[in-house]
Amino acid sequence: MAKAREPDPPGELSGLEAALKRGALARGYVLRGEERYFRERAIDAIKAKAETAGYELCLHDDDGSPEFQLARLVDDLSGGGLFAARRLVIARGVGEHLRKIEREDSALTRAMLAFVRSPEDAGTLVVSEPSLRADHALSKAVLEAGGLLLALRRLYENPPPWRPDPMASELVQWTARRATELGLKLTSEQALYVAAATGNDLFALDDQLELLRAGGGRELRQIVQWTSGGSPWNVADHMLEGEGPRALAGVEALFRGGFLEKGGRRVIDESALAAMLVGALQRGVRSALELSRPGVDAAEGGGPMQQAAAARARKRSNSEWRGLLEQTADLERRSKSGAGIDANDFARLCLAWARTSTARRR
Repeated sequence: MAKAREPDPPGELSGLEAALKRGALARGYVLRGEERYFRERAIDAIKAKAETAGYELCLHDDDGSPEFQLARLVDDLSGGGLFAARRLVIARGVGEHLRKIEREDSALTRAMLAFVRSPEDAGTLVVSEPSLRADHALSKAVLEAGGLLLALRRLYENPPPWRPDPMASELVQWTARRATELGLKLTSEQALYVAAATGNDLFALDDQLELLRAGGGRELRQIVQWTSGGSPWNVADHMLEGEGPRALAGVEALFRGGFLEKGGRRVIDESALAAMLVGALQRGVRSALELSRPGVDAAEGGGPMQQAAAARARKRSNSEWRGLLEQTADLERRSKSGAGIDANDFARLCLAWARTSTARRR
């Protein structure tokens, strides 16, 4: 049986916007996936529709602050509207409150199910929660009520294995489309540069494009600063791919600016950054070492991520990957010793691995 095609996040968002233009708000929307930019764009579109229809807006964000109160959220789901007949209830980050308790639905789950299934149209529920499963009772109830379940994953930075052109990566194509939406004319090469310089942060890319729009005639490279490499995993990907210039720029950006975690905390401690980067490199090398064994065809029948991993593994021989694993193990040993490691150690590794990768392609 052929695997279902993975949803395209911009396409999911466009489908929602088209549905909002065609008709009224649905009873519920579940916004899943790790890309907060798309989830916030979806919420903005739903809010705009609700405002024109005179809905009462009820916002609830469980961001760890004492301002969030679960009881108030439950009240908004079960009580009548104060100023309007219908309410738009938006709940962000409430995944922990939707977990089963001793195999029974939580109080919040029950309140949300009652709201969505109510014979009286009390309004619309929007749940923005990256980890909410498609088979959760709430997800199923939203679909049964005619609502939408959107899968909004992060965009792929690397092009698909069957089309290795960098211009074919989802991130570069999104950058070009977003520039057009903003009335900005970018060539494919310019879109590639902006995406590579900024990294897989769509909010930051939006900001870069706005700066370009107000650039006052200055050249693109004078406006767009190279800040890519904001996460250890992005840097590790560039190093494993043998992309010397991008890997070096990523190491510099990571150790200069730190790493912004999902919760908003910025990690700037060099030893912590080094440990995360070593761990990411070791996982990547071990995976490639396994996939590069003779007789292994890991890409057969796999999705885009599996095929990308298999394509990376083929860039070096199994013995070369084994040598890289020994180098990462040495880094780990030194990081735990009194000597420690820093950005210079990773920079030397970027150069060494890039030369190995280049030699393989000749």
